[in-house]
Amino acid sequence: MYTTQHLLCTIPLRAIAILSAMLAGGVASLSSAQYEIDLSLVGPTGYVSVGQTVDVRLRAKSDATESFVGQNFFAIDCILDWNPKDVELMGLTTTGSVPLMSSYFPSPTADYTGINELAVPKDGDALYYAIANFGNPVSTTGAGAQVVTFRFKIKRAFATTQISIAPTLTIDQLAETAVYDGTVPGLDVVGDLVPAILVQEPELPEDLDGDGIVGAGDLAVVLSAWGQPGPSDLDGNGITDSKDLARLLSNWGATSGAQ
Repeated sequence: MYTTQHLLCTIPLRAIAILSAMLAGGVASLSSAQYEIDLSLVGPTGYVSVGQTVDVRLRAKSDATESFVGQNFFAIDCILDWNPKDVELMGLTTTGSVPLMSSYFPSPTADYTGINELAVPKDGDALYYAIANFGNPVSTTGAGAQVVTFRFKIKRAFATTQISIAPTLTIDQLAETAVYDGTVPGLDVVGDLVPAILVQEPELPEDLDGDGIVGAGDLAVVLSAWGQPGPSDLDGNGITDSKDLARLLSNWGATSGAQ
């Protein structure tokens, strides 16, 4: 017996979006939207570390203020992109997210685009589908909507790495990131695509100029930023002062792998 998810995997999301919007009383139109729904990946605000599992949330937020379109969605196609040497996609969770009829990575056998090579893709790109309940689109006005949370594991040391939403990707067939409007059938109202930036604490925070050694260049950075916030605020008290100078001098001559 086919389950709902099995059936959905065989129907293009554009067709499902049109059907749902018609059930909700929408007006048929395939024109470009004047107002858009932005998709953002929101990662942890602090430093990450090797071996840590981190949550990256997918949020949808409307730019619409006066239009009847671009305020809610019925379906989302989202193409994730990341460096598989830096992080590994572990899966997803719907905890804390808006209620959806379906929220999943289509299996390799059901993914006609060829993007998902495994049930949880590992090669640096993945296709994700979100589908709202028929006739009940998800509102993205105000603070927006949390659609889903992706979980990644930090595999190695890096300064920064980025988890992005790709506008398009072609493996077997062209795939596009899209947000299908919940009022006008089939209308793609996708707006800006905002990545998540993951940051690891520097191996040697006192090496402010990045030359691999704590020395005169770093002292110059501290003195030029005296009384101000920023990377030279080594103790995190909000201002560059004598405590930061003392920390730098206590590490004078220390080296890092960057040397």
